[in-house]
Amino acid sequence: MTSVNFILFMLLCSVNLTYALPQFSLISGNRCSSCHINQQGGGGRNDLGWYSYRDIGAIEPKEGLMADFWALQDTIRSIVGSKTNVGFDIRFQYFRSRNPDASASFFPMQFSVYGNHSFTSWLGIEAAYNVGPIRYKGQSAWSGSILIQPELHLPQIRIGMIQPTIGVRNDDHTTLQRQIAADWLTDEVLNPYNNMTLIAPHFAAPGIELGYEGMHWMSLHASVFSNTSLNQNAVTYNSQSDIAYSARIMFWPRFFENSLNTYIGASYLQNGDVKVQNLMIGLGLTDQLSLSIESSRGNIHHDRSVSPDNIQANPSTSTTVSGELMYQVDTWLFPYIRTEYAELHNNLNSSSTIIRQFVIGMQLFLLPNIELRPEYRMFDTYRPGIIGRWGAQLHLYY
Repeated sequence: MTSVNFILFMLLCSVNLTYALPQFSLISGNRCSSCHINQQGGGGRNDLGWYSYRDIGAIEPKEGLMADFWALQDTIRSIVGSKTNVGFDIRFQYFRSRNPDASASFFPMQFSVYGNHSFTSWLGIEAAYNVGPIRYKGQSAWSGSILIQPELHLPQIRIGMIQPTIGVRNDDHTTLQRQIAADWLTDEVLNPYNNMTLIAPHFAAPGIELGYEGMHWMSLHASVFSNTSLNQNAVTYNSQSDIAYSARIMFWPRFFENSLNTYIGASYLQNGDVKVQNLMIGLGLTDQLSLSIESSRGNIHHDRSVSPDNIQANPSTSTTVSGELMYQVDTWLFPYIRTEYAELHNNLNSSSTIIRQFVIGMQLFLLPNIELRPEYRMFDTYRPGIIGRWGAQLHLYY
């Protein structure tokens, strides 16, 4: 089946995603915590996150068997009760790597189930487990935490197996923001999305985080956590400490009677001699469009390739910059373009590896609870010419 025919097939067979992405936050004017249990977004959804988009789709199943099928989610929610939420995220990807000799493949990226329960107004628990395969070094199969927040205007304490709040958490694992622009097309690095990560998707570690969102226009987060998971991926550290630290500050001002939504922020991660700084800025017009820009800079001293024991002293600087423009044609159709630049600069010999990526795609919500994301990617690497690739992502969620 050709890639074009595959995408057409997926369009016909798709069976929507809430405003869960950073871009949708700019379009809707809400922070990530408005719809998610986790204040940085991603994972389990709260009541607003579930109800706000449950009926959105180009096709609405109003009657017959389809309507009965989608009505099951109301039955599930009535069973679990008002203090409990359950959900899942299932993601598949059709992809062909930058390597000219690689063939296209269709594979599962995520199969996560979520649950959370509120014991009282100030005490709750949340957990997630990824049933699917571990595809990244440093990726965690599960996360879970105790949530303590005496009052809404007071800080929240999160204790457990957590993903600290670092930069902007994106659901698309193919972006370059948390990857390293290593020479991915050499024989030593066999899979560009399994090995050369700065921070692995679904990374989680034992730790504690303090988060404050008492004012709608500002949020603060600070974490202390074990660095064991971080040190499993491509970037390792040189330190006697077993602890890593992170902090993030974000401002969320809105202007012109809340028709212009913005955010600006920065985060910092330190793991021994590895330091990563992120800068984020976003502009959005309510129910129209969003422009999001993020840059990261990391100081790297040691890295590894495919073999876990192949650790090398490699003082380098990793820099990535990405920008995405998304437009809301309708509540179920969001075309977008994204451009990305990633560079790994070797501080010893002043050589650099540079990867450029340009993506044209759209998010299609044809039916409630199912999103299809067809896209066309163009890569500019050290090889002569530009490589073009069709791809698609399919997201089923509850």
